[in-house]
Amino acid sequence: MKFVDFCYQKSGVNNWGDVFDNPQPITLEAFTTGTVQINRRGTINPLHPRAAEVEAEELEVPILCYWIHHENRGDYLLDAGLDATYFQDPRGGLEGTDVDQFHQEKDQNIVHHLETRGIYLQGVFLSHLHADHAAGQRELPKNIPYVVGKGEFEDYHPQVHGDFLQGVEVLHEIDFFGADEIPPLGPSVDLLGDGSLWAVLTPGHTRGHSSFLVNGYAGPVFLTMDAVFIRENLDVGVAPSDYTWEVEPAQKTLEKIINFLEMYPQVRVRAGHEL
Repeated sequence: MKFVDFCYQKSGVNNWGDVFDNPQPITLEAFTTGTVQINRRGTINPLHPRAAEVEAEELEVPILCYWIHHENRGDYLLDAGLDATYFQDPRGGLEGTDVDQFHQEKDQNIVHHLETRGIYLQGVFLSHLHADHAAGQRELPKNIPYVVGKGEFEDYHPQVHGDFLQGVEVLHEIDFFGADEIPPLGPSVDLLGDGSLWAVLTPGHTRGHSSFLVNGYAGPVFLTMDAVFIRENLDVGVAPSDYTWEVEPAQKTLEKIINFLEMYPQVRVRAGHEL
């Protein structure tokens, strides 16, 4: 596989208010491609002082990805969700004790969502390379750009995360070093060049994890992806500890997101595993 830097130009923007004053013809729709069970104790770090008494409760949550439609630039995915192998096998055909297990109903796979809507993809932007966000690549076209944050591939382990990148000859990496520093979130990249779709570096869950901001006419939407698992992370102010690369940067990222939402109350937020 060849690795190339994703090409972008700095926008010169230094505050999100200027971005939101110039919405663009872009829309989004969430696709549920399966479900996964997570434990509330770990979804909310039980060792954090604000977590109080977090009970070990099993939660079944959706596995989501997003269809982005831009009036001029076409259709994109934010994450790839699950492919159809998970309908027959909760491990998606993978082996090993560390392989994640998911549940999928018939016709929840990502290609079914695309085909029933007649969507012709221009590219896929990935928040990170965990199975529930990347497995769908197996049934997606390989002649389109796949883009991920720099540093993500360093922690990609095919024996755990699967053969999801098989057939992808070029992986485009977003180098956030030198990107626009837009407070309070920090390094942010204008993905389509017109202020409609932004990738924001939100490390913690993984090393190069990205969240996304969609700046459409219906108002800005911040997609946390796995920087925030469930809305309760925002309500309590405590980041996840399970399934997480490093807890300390995950907590710092969460606090930046909370600060951002307080500064810009017009922004709607969607947690990574809640519709």
